[in-house]
Amino acid sequence: MWFDNWSDIVRVLLATLSSYAAIIIILRISGKRSLAKLNAFDFVVTIALGSILASVILTKAVSVAEGIAAFLGLAILQMVVTWLSNKSETFAKALRSEPKLLLRDGKFQDEALANERVTRDEIEAAIRKKGHGNVEDVAAVVLESDGELSVICEGKAAESSALRSVLNPGETSL
Repeated sequence: MWFDNWSDIVRVLLATLSSYAAIIIILRISGKRSLAKLNAFDFVVTIALGSILASVILTKAVSVAEGIAAFLGLAILQMVVTWLSNKSETFAKALRSEPKLLLRDGKFQDEALANERVTRDEIEAAIRKKGHGNVEDVAAVVLESDGELSVICEGKAAESSALRSVLNPGETSL
């Protein structure tokens, strides 16, 4: 249980070193997108990379070469999916969640809050983190596709060009 033999320890150390180096190189080559704030697909890739890394390091049945092949496969898959998302709006919408307006002109959007499972306390915390004290003075709070809360403090929501994609179509003319 605590110790079997030195060869297993050496194998784990070598697998750790080589796998770690490989994943760093692959992530550097695949670009900043691999390290960006996570949407659902990025989250799955990150979890899969971690699982593969753990398997390569601790499982004798998975060779380092197989792990590197899996790392490369996921990095290539992520690049292909990102490329397709940039080329096809339909594909992008199927893959990523849309930003959602949770507070507009100081008023909570209760239906959106319920649908996104976000509390008023979480909205107020985001507003405080931006250095503002009055919910009523905030133009908008948006739940972004990566899960971050964006706070727009100036003006009215309908006057903010950055909110065009989250406002109702009839309200986007500026």
